[in-house]
Amino acid sequence: MKKNIIIVICVILVIILLGIILFNTRKETDDTRTDETEFSHSAIYDRDGNLIYDASKSKEIEEIEETIENTTIQGIVELNHNGYIYIFNGQHFGEYGFEMQEYNRANIDNKNQKCIDYYTLEEYDSNYIQEGDIIICTGDLKKYSMGDNDFDTKDNAITVLKSKDYNKVKNERLNNTRTGVITVGEYYDTTGEIYVKYDISDKEYKLPFVLKFNITDDTQVIGNIEKGKELKIQYKDLNVPVDELEIRTIEVIEK
Repeated sequence: MKKNIIIVICVILVIILLGIILFNTRKETDDTRTDETEFSHSAIYDRDGNLIYDASKSKEIEEIEETIENTTIQGIVELNHNGYIYIFNGQHFGEYGFEMQEYNRANIDNKNQKCIDYYTLEEYDSNYIQEGDIIICTGDLKKYSMGDNDFDTKDNAITVLKSKDYNKVKNERLNNTRTGVITVGEYYDTTGEIYVKYDISDKEYKLPFVLKFNITDDTQVIGNIEKGKELKIQYKDLNVPVDELEIRTIEVIEK
């Protein structure tokens, strides 16, 4: 009889122990899912899956290096989602990127600000802002020690240059209906990759862009290609999309 009671007690204890283990396992799983969910809403990736901004990083552990009040910035929109508008100070090329001093990198709270189209001057809400657009806004810029910037537009409207209009500006430059200096952004002679920067202006704004090319055996190169040097370029076919352009002749302008 005593033996049977001991066995029953042991079975009950095992069941209780298993229950505790299962409860803790489920709790850890739920916590992990919560963390993953929070991270997925706060982390910003480019279209190739590269992390470009992590809003989940606590700003409390970072020091504000500088606050610039009532300044105007502009940048290329990487994302407008989940209460954030993130702009990059350049362009992404897969896992690589090219930064330009004319543009800014910043995270902007989407407060459903009034937006104004760059050309038509028509008014919209912040849903008008999409990936690839250039936005120009005035407010307070906070620079953090870890390199992330926050921007408060306050009550100021955001000017939006739509990506389709920006592409028209690019094509006008490539077809020489707009003028501007062309320079070597970066050049890798081992791979033949070159980033070409096109400096152009429109209204009172500078709207540069960068194209990446591969210099092949059939590319005619005149002069020594070096970073920062001015270029003159002839293309094989200007009727193809911008990202499919190939260089026929690249000439370095010596000054």
